[in-house]
Amino acid sequence: MRRFLILLLLAFAFQPAAAHAQSSLDIGVNGVGLSLGNSRAWTGLRINWSDRNVERVNGLNVTLWKARENPAFDLNGIAFGIYGPRAARFRGAAIGVGGVIAEESVAGLAIAGLGTVSQGTMYGLGLAGLGVVAQGDMAGLFIAGLGLVGQGNMAGIHLAGLGTVAQGSMAGLNMAGLGLVAEDDMTGINVAGFGTVSQGSMRGINLAGLGLVTQGDLVGINVGGIAAVAQGAMRWLSVGGLATVAQGGIEGLSVSGLAVVSTGAIRGIAVAGAAVVGVEGIDGIAIGGAGVVAEAARLRGAAISIGRTDAREGRGLLVGGYRVKIPDIVGLALSVAMTRSENMRGFALGAYNEVRGVQRGITIGIFNRAEELHGIQIGLLNYAGNNEGVLRWLPLINAHF
Repeated sequence: MRRFLILLLLAFAFQPAAAHAQSSLDIGVNGVGLSLGNSRAWTGLRINWSDRNVERVNGLNVTLWKARENPAFDLNGIAFGIYGPRAARFRGAAIGVGGVIAEESVAGLAIAGLGTVSQGTMYGLGLAGLGVVAQGDMAGLFIAGLGLVGQGNMAGIHLAGLGTVAQGSMAGLNMAGLGLVAEDDMTGINVAGFGTVSQGSMRGINLAGLGLVTQGDLVGINVGGIAAVAQGAMRWLSVGGLATVAQGGIEGLSVSGLAVVSTGAIRGIAVAGAAVVGVEGIDGIAIGGAGVVAEAARLRGAAISIGRTDAREGRGLLVGGYRVKIPDIVGLALSVAMTRSENMRGFALGAYNEVRGVQRGITIGIFNRAEELHGIQIGLLNYAGNNEGVLRWLPLINAHF
């Protein structure tokens, strides 16, 4: 051991002051064995104070201090550095107490106390106390105390204490204490303490403590502590603490503390503490505390609200605590205060039932009014515009067949 240390000190002592010179004490045959110093190419064990302009090492490379530029350095094997190894391409394992820097690519294992950086791609396992950064694609398992950043696509398992950002797509298991951001599609299991954001679509299990936001479709199990928002369509299970909003359609089960809103159609089950709004229609079951609204479109299935239920056309079970206001009603309409329609076919119950066109069926209320009655009215006062004389206004019951 004493002889080895003496040789190591001699090798470092003989390194010339000129920064670009190469000097080493080599013990081996044909570049294989033990090299002490800044040898250009070596196979076996190589130990150097500070690597510079190295071309190739196959085996174990130990860099004791800060490595300099190595634009053509191929490391095949294991690289270890107290300050941190630096090479063009790492194939195998790179371990730095400080950091690991690859000027082109990493393939294998990269572990750093502070940061792991690749100016190209990174494949395999990357661990860092602070951050893992790649200017190209990242694929594999990557864990960082603060952040993961990929300027290309990211695939695999990505775990970060604060945030994970991909300038391309993100696929796999993605978890961050604060936020996940992808400038393209996000696919897999995506969990963030605050926000999950995708400029493409988001598919899989998507969870965020505050909000889920995607400029494309939101598909899968989607839960936002405050809101889930998609500029495209929303499918399967979508839950927002306050709001669930889609500029495309919503399909499946949608639940929100305040509102479920879609500028497209809502198909499935939608439940909101305040309102369910489907601009292009609602097909299925819609339950809104204050209202269920599809004013310019069709409402088909079951719509239940303690406020108002409004649509252009309604078919099925239509319940509005304050009112049901639908020009064309086919089915069962129930309201504490008022039901109002142009044409009604079925059954309507409310304090005031008004059919401005044709009623075919039964209305029950305090006051029932129909311009053209083909059915029965039951109430304190009933008006049928197509009856003659005193038969137009009758108490208790009125009919026309």
